[in-house]
Amino acid sequence: MASSMTRCAEGHYFDTGKHVSCPWCEKGEGAPDGKTRKLEPSPAPAPPEPRRESSAGATRRLDQTPTGTRPVVGWLVCVEGPDKGRDFRLHPEKNFLGRDSSMDVCLSQDAAISRHRHATVIYDPKKKDFWLQPGDAEGLVYLNGNLVNTPTQVSAYELVELGNSKLVLVPFDNERYPL
Repeated sequence: MASSMTRCAEGHYFDTGKHVSCPWCEKGEGAPDGKTRKLEPSPAPAPPEPRRESSAGATRRLDQTPTGTRPVVGWLVCVEGPDKGRDFRLHPEKNFLGRDSSMDVCLSQDAAISRHRHATVIYDPKKKDFWLQPGDAEGLVYLNGNLVNTPTQVSAYELVELGNSKLVLVPFDNERYPL
């Protein structure tokens, strides 16, 4: 089918090579009362692939394996809030928490969480321990109900609270399965 742009009765432009009728109106086939439908949000973009090229003198992450992946050192599991039931992978060094899809831990459904760097969970690969610290945003962060205003060590299964969400830290057993 040849591609051409067409304007529907409501004024929307669409490609007739891809759509039989206006995808914004659904006027063509069985649309309810001919009303415009709400578009669903686009899925979050996939995180960028790690750079795999290597040049002399280039800086490389210490935790990067030859395949270019960052190993999992634990998870945050949402036990309360809009993202309840979801788990989020944690990697060595800094893991930024926020609503934006560019964050390492993206709590996209909790409007009370700042988009960028509401908090940071840090994994120290030398000492094999986790730390929680507040981010650059206005929102507060709590560990087991106590305000976190400086870097604070986090142990297994402790409760991290930010916005309307509560998350439990589940570390990966690196002693049993060294990375």
